[in-house]
Amino acid sequence: MILKHDMLQPHARTIRLILAVAGLLAAVALAGCSAPPSRPPDAPTAAPPVVLPAPGDESPTSAAAPVQTSAAATQPAGPAQSPATPAGGEPLAEPPAQGEPNRLVIPAIDLDTPIVDVGWEVVERGQQRTTEWQTADNAAGRHVNSARPGEQGNVVLSGHHNTKGEVFRRISQQELVVGDMIYLYDAQGRRFNYQVTEVTDPLLEVGASQAQRLANASYIEPTSDARVTLVTCWPYWTNTHRIVVVGEMTP
Repeated sequence: MILKHDMLQPHARTIRLILAVAGLLAAVALAGCSAPPSRPPDAPTAAPPVVLPAPGDESPTSAAAPVQTSAAATQPAGPAQSPATPAGGEPLAEPPAQGEPNRLVIPAIDLDTPIVDVGWEVVERGQQRTTEWQTADNAAGRHVNSARPGEQGNVVLSGHHNTKGEVFRRISQQELVVGDMIYLYDAQGRRFNYQVTEVTDPLLEVGASQAQRLANASYIEPTSDARVTLVTCWPYWTNTHRIVVVGEMTP
């Protein structure tokens, strides 16, 4: 049988329409595969704790860190370069540190330990939700929102005194005295010198009033000078009190 051209034409249009629809669907499918997934919204960030950290408390998750090294392994290098003094006699502001802190050395108590950054976490205790500072294992933990060595501000370091390396045990035993030197190193190997200006008596934390705890926590607040603040627990067999050591930056 012979088909005429006008009989084939409707069928050809139908085939072309089907092919066009199939091509459009394929393009849409490919676009869906290649498009990047939508980014989920950032989780809300809780405010940092307004009380002192609790080194030695097993309840918060601790940040892992390298094993404590011996003070005899590496002797402190030369002092950090002091700020220049212009013709007017007033010293220039200390330039900001370019590297993150990675080492704490205190010769008076034979301490030479790594520094790692620690943050805070939300903890539920009964019906209450609070934020608590984490504490590094086998290292000094630098609060992530505190200053870096050499910067104007407060470099806050906490450490365990009776567990997980006992890095700050001799600090807890109040072996540091006013005038002792504290050396902080940054990732570039530069050393920054701090001299102890205050060693507190044991500060009651467990069972203390909220006003007392906030007064204790004033030691870890930002400052207008360049200082380092060391925080640990006391006494050795428990964690009811805190010992705080403050050192001011020197040339």
